[in-house]
Amino acid sequence: MNNIYKGRCPEKYTKELIEMLDTVFFTDDPNNQKFITLLPKLYKDKYSPAYNNVVVMEGEEIKGAVGCYPLNAVAAGRKLKILGIGNVAVTTDCRGKGYMKDTMQMALNIMSEEKFDYSLLGGQRQRYGFFGYEPIGLEYRFLIDNGNIRRILGKLEKSGFTAREITEKDADIIKKIKVLHEELPFFVERKEEDYIDILHSWNNIPYAAFEGDEFKGYFTLEKHGGKYLHEIRAVDINDMLKLIMCAMETGNLEGVAINLPAFDTEYCDFMAKNCGGYSIGTPEMINIFNFRNFIDAFLALKAQRMNLASGTLKILIHGMNGDEFLAVTVDGNNVTVAQADGNADIELDHNQAIVFISGLYSKERLGLPDFAQGWFPLDFFSYSLDNV
Repeated sequence: MNNIYKGRCPEKYTKELIEMLDTVFFTDDPNNQKFITLLPKLYKDKYSPAYNNVVVMEGEEIKGAVGCYPLNAVAAGRKLKILGIGNVAVTTDCRGKGYMKDTMQMALNIMSEEKFDYSLLGGQRQRYGFFGYEPIGLEYRFLIDNGNIRRILGKLEKSGFTAREITEKDADIIKKIKVLHEELPFFVERKEEDYIDILHSWNNIPYAAFEGDEFKGYFTLEKHGGKYLHEIRAVDINDMLKLIMCAMETGNLEGVAINLPAFDTEYCDFMAKNCGGYSIGTPEMINIFNFRNFIDAFLALKAQRMNLASGTLKILIHGMNGDEFLAVTVDGNNVTVAQADGNADIELDHNQAIVFISGLYSKERLGLPDFAQGWFPLDFFSYSLDNV
């Protein structure tokens, strides 16, 4: 019987780790993908992919792995510590040995011990609900095509912008993009030196748009011709339609899809007026380890975009990291979340609480007092290029 090792992947096994992940995920992939090109922001050596994976090894062979990728974010001026969970994998010869549960439990232990506020994960709900994850948040999914644009302008014409693919040599453009990103009321912190790898996440190609020599904004196009613009930001909102048209011209697309958070009110207002149609969905699955910090940040974010009724709600949450008894107070635009005493207004288990505070539907919200009816769901969102 080979010796069993469980823990962070030793650095000397970096090559074996990535080969194992590519085999599990992409053996039958028609596009012959590899993790190094799909997510260069995670799997290049400089990002320490081995350290950021917990593994189960039988002797010298990696049999199970879970990626644990740290992120830092700012929401309404509050700092948040996030762990993205990715590449959950077990080799075919070891299915049924419990290695997925082992690696996921190691990841959960890291989040608890290192005091992460919440965790992101993409996956099947029932599979990961066992580990405390739920699909939550609010995003508006807008569609716009040449038919809409023709009617807006009275005719179909060219944008007048030119697009140029962004490379690591475009340091000045990347600085400008970083400024646009950090103007948002919620953003994940991105280092300038990592930016080009982040913009290439999930098979995207980033472009800068110009009118003459003037930088007008940027967008990303999916490498395989998809219509989803994972990111698009204009220097001036009045140029947004031309920027969308430029993206469609560059990608030879008849129409595009753009997902936006509710707190991005300027862009949502523009798209709601000009799109051909839209729907509401959830951006990601998450697990919350510090409900106090999460509610404080994302309720404050919501209070910036709309008037919330004042009051105090006492919530008892039986969380994965233990009980949190919280007094959530809104007073005008001010939000505070403090330790509560006395009797709870509502009592929730871990998964119930996640859905209650930011799920699209929660039965438990129906009985809230009038003043708290507009507080939830919170304005949680996850930008796809930051996902792992």
